[in-house]
Parts: sequence; structure tokens; C-alpha cells
Amino acid sequence: MPKYIFKCTECNKELTKYTPTSTKTIECECGKTMDRQMPRLRGLKNTETVDKFTNKKHIDDHQNILDERKADYYWSVEVPKMVKSGTYQLDTMLEQDWVSFNEKGDLVINTKPPGKR
Repeated sequence: MPKYIFKCTECNKELTKYTPTSTKTIECECGKTMDRQMPRLRGLKNTETVDKFTNKKHIDDHQNILDERKADYYWSVEVPKMVKSGTYQLDTMLEQDWVSFNEKGDLVINTKPPGKR
């Protein structure tokens, strides 16, 4: 069954409900009829996304959360792979900030983004 938005003709209350396509009106809590509205073609302004692993809800800042995850993955997984592959020269790895020298002068692989070190 499709999901439709109904709006009351009297109290202007909106309700989203799964109904058959043949349903044009339903009864409102106030006793009047609610008319089925035209679908929103561009969707809702604010979308709610639920992370299936943590079951947390993310609304407007979901893109920021995804960007942070991509950065964390890149630095914790991809950078060590690239450093250990032997494909890149030391100058390139230092320039990209993939590796650095610690206080003892040892070469260390950076596994966190520059802002989180």
C-alpha cells in the first residue's frame, strides 16, 4: 500500500497514512473529512536517516557524519595500505601527511585525520 498525506478541511491537521490507492478521504479526529493531498515530488525538506548499525537517528547533519566516517576510514585503513604498498616515495608520503617522524626520529604512519591528532 502506498503512503499518502491527508489534510483536514476544517482544522488543517496533516496525517501521513498507508492506504489503498482508491482511498480519497478519511475521517479526522475533529469529525470532519481529511482529503488526500498530491504527493510531494521533491520529498520532505528534512529527512530522517536511521543508522542500521547503531540505531541512531540523524536528521540534518547526516552528510557531516558520513564525511567524518569517510575521513576516518581513509586515514585508518587506506593510508596504511598505501604506505605499506611501497608504491609511494617518502617525500610524497610526508607531503600528503600520511607519515611523520616522532620524537625519537622513527617514521610513524598517521592513522587519524590531521585535525584529530
